[in-house]
Amino acid sequence: MTLEIFSLPLRFNFARPEAVSEFVNQKVGRHTLEVIKCDAARSRLGFKEFSGLGLTSISYGSEVRVKSPELESVFHLQIITRGTCYVSFGYEGVLLGVGDAIMLNPFELIILEYSSDCEKLIVNIPESSIQTTVLSELGCLPKPGVRFARRPVNLLRFPSLVKLFEAVLLEAGGCDAEIFGAFDFYKEVVINKILCTFDNNVPIEKNLNRPHPQIEEISRYIEKNIKKDITIDELSKISNLSVRSIYSLFSKTLSTTPKNYIKNQKLNRVREDLLNGSVRNVTEVALDYGFSHLGRLSSDYKRLFGESPSKTLRKVC
Repeated sequence: MTLEIFSLPLRFNFARPEAVSEFVNQKVGRHTLEVIKCDAARSRLGFKEFSGLGLTSISYGSEVRVKSPELESVFHLQIITRGTCYVSFGYEGVLLGVGDAIMLNPFELIILEYSSDCEKLIVNIPESSIQTTVLSELGCLPKPGVRFARRPVNLLRFPSLVKLFEAVLLEAGGCDAEIFGAFDFYKEVVINKILCTFDNNVPIEKNLNRPHPQIEEISRYIEKNIKKDITIDELSKISNLSVRSIYSLFSKTLSTTPKNYIKNQKLNRVREDLLNGSVRNVTEVALDYGFSHLGRLSSDYKRLFGESPSKTLRKVC
């Protein structure tokens, strides 16, 4: 598994580090930039605001030192996709390599030293959003506020979290702003998953993963109607839950969204049909399960199973 998918449409390409830094100061977090070594203008930055989150893919293309006096009322999830980054917290420090991720807390003094080939994904999460999630689960907040340990997690050991961010970045490229901007469903999924993955001072994991009887009813309905175009309104009707409650239910119990869950269930059935030899070609099985865009099917299938659907079919033949 790689993290190559963790990228966004570029706002800057082959730019000077100072130009990228100015944009970061405006949109991501206040900081000062010290360029240690710069041979050419090779900085890149992609940025997208989606579902209440700020998504930034960044590479300075040079050795730089970034000093962040404090993140004001925002958490940063930083994921290294290439190179290395040394993160200092006063007298403590940790070296992050490819796949490593760390949660940076608000109001902490931080220094980050980028290697010349360092690339990372930064996810801005409002402090108020994490507080709201914790309050809804526990009814109170820790006295110092929600805080994450200064210990990185390697995402390559957590494929479900990698797939979640793949889905977020994919949806960010073609989201329905009216729906996702209004309800922030993906933000809820991301926050729940982060609270369960990264060490913190909130005893919330058991609550977030507790079983829910209605998820089984919805899952059975999806399985029974897997070849149909299933809508969220249908799931709302058969479960007697609001659309918002359904998104929240999937977030807390499955760490995904209904749309992504349905798509993955369909992809699993496509794979089963290809492997058991019950179809003649990929187009036939794709249309059977409602995939009209074959290129997108192939991309999603390969991301989930590590090979194209045509390669799976060739194995059987």
